[in-house]
Amino acid sequence: MQCEICGSDIKGNPIRVTVEGTVLDVCGKCARYGTPSDKWTPVSRKLSPVEKTVFIRKPRKDAFDKLEGEIIPDYAQVIKKARESRGLTLEGLALKIMEKSALLRKIEREELVPEDAIRKKLETELNIKLTEKVSSQDQRGGGFIRGTTLGDVAIIRKKTK
Repeated sequence: MQCEICGSDIKGNPIRVTVEGTVLDVCGKCARYGTPSDKWTPVSRKLSPVEKTVFIRKPRKDAFDKLEGEIIPDYAQVIKKARESRGLTLEGLALKIMEKSALLRKIEREELVPEDAIRKKLETELNIKLTEKVSSQDQRGGGFIRGTTLGDVAIIRKKTK
């Protein structure tokens, strides 16, 4: 058998050592480069007392709580009319509100609905209002909150014999 470090022939039994996490069979001269892996060394398991940490959970904020209202249906025409009345081009408005002109073009074509940040920038720059308050009576499906049952919706027919 040969030493796995120096390559010389091992006379007698090889010594098993661990060198940088690898277990090798080596000769007596190379055994000093590693720690003997035959010896079992217990790992100390000192447990220090740990203070219990209390996590206070904040109630999650619903994304709908921040909504001020719904965006008006003709937002694209309102934006375009306000921009043109001020004599601004799409590129000029984009520079003023620090957005891309392609984004504003898509908003004016109603390909995109403006996000809240962009909507606020447009409202302040053009001095327009793009949202409207929505009351609970205006919302569709508001009747379901008051306890609508299946019998209110379905038409029940009795079997005739």
